[in-house]
This record gives sequence, C-alpha cells and structure tokens, in this order.
Amino acid sequence: MGRDERGVTGLSWVPQVRARPLGANLGSTTLKQGPIMELNALQNDVIAVETHSGRLWGVLILLAMIGPAMAVTVAPGAVRWPLIVVAVVGLGAFAMAWSGFQYRFLQHGVEVRTLGFRLRSIPRSAILSYSIEPWAFIRGYGIRGIGGTRAYVWCNKVVHIQTSHGDVYLGHNQPERIVRDLDQMMSFVSRG
Repeated sequence: MGRDERGVTGLSWVPQVRARPLGANLGSTTLKQGPIMELNALQNDVIAVETHSGRLWGVLILLAMIGPAMAVTVAPGAVRWPLIVVAVVGLGAFAMAWSGFQYRFLQHGVEVRTLGFRLRSIPRSAILSYSIEPWAFIRGYGIRGIGGTRAYVWCNKVVHIQTSHGDVYLGHNQPERIVRDLDQMMSFVSRG
C-alpha cells in the first residue's frame, strides 16, 4: 500500500459524510427531502441482503451456447436470425444464473430481485410461516411457478414461505441464513 497523489494511503478513498436529521438547520439553508434522502431512508430499511447464484448453471448454459454460436458462422443468412435470437435468450439466461437471485429483507417485507429488477415483494404481514425444505431436481431451477406458487431456485435447498397469497420458495445453499433473516424481519418493531 502506498500513497497516491493526494497523500491518501490505501486502495480506495471514500469521503466521510455526517448525516444530519431531516430539516436540520444549516445556517441559512434547510435540508429538504429529496432523492438522496429517500435513498438513505431505503438503505436504513434494509435488515439483510442474501444472494443465491447458480454459477454452475451459468457455465452449463454458456457451454450449451457454443453450438448455436458456431452455427451462426456457417449458416446462410435466413437461418442466422433464429440462431441469433437463441443466442440472445441464452446469454440472458446465463446472466441471470450467474448473478443469481438477491433477497432483500426489509423492515416491512422481503424483495426478490435479479439483474436489478424486482421480481416479487412479500409483505411482512402476508407471511404465515416458513421452513427449510429439500427441492427435488425434477421440479426445475430458475424461476418456477404456476398460480400463487413461485420458486426462485438454483440448488436443492429452499426456504418455503407460506403467505396469504400463495407459496414462495427461496433457494439458498445455506437456508439457515434465510431463516435467520426472516426471524429478524418478523421480530422487527417499527418505532413511529
């Protein structure tokens, strides 16, 4: 570790910022709620974040894409377009498997996300029970579900959440961590 041109030691420099209460008087100006304050409020709402990725599945999808990729190079023009569509869908599936599902445990519920998109929100008040269960290979992987049942799975272990709107399965290699985070979320008491 050495010093950079500013004389800062370390690999990165992060400015230290003090938070002030909303509406705090700063001389002649007053802070008002804006996008930055809303972002801080959302960050304070987060209890825990868990990520469940299917990197092995991502590699298998990428390997399966080798055939269509080679076919595009030798196929005539009219046949290339369907292969290009297959390649785009395959690369999207690879990206989703590689980045995985992100479970955000908030004070008011659980959010399931992938690639930055929110797939599902489960309000804390809708959760009836949850438990660790095995997930059979025959049930499939990725995003699964019919009707009120949804599964977000890349492995053989899940946390089964029963809600007033149906069942949700959250896959994770260490489902005990999901249960711990759910316990924290369910015991949270808002102070208002």
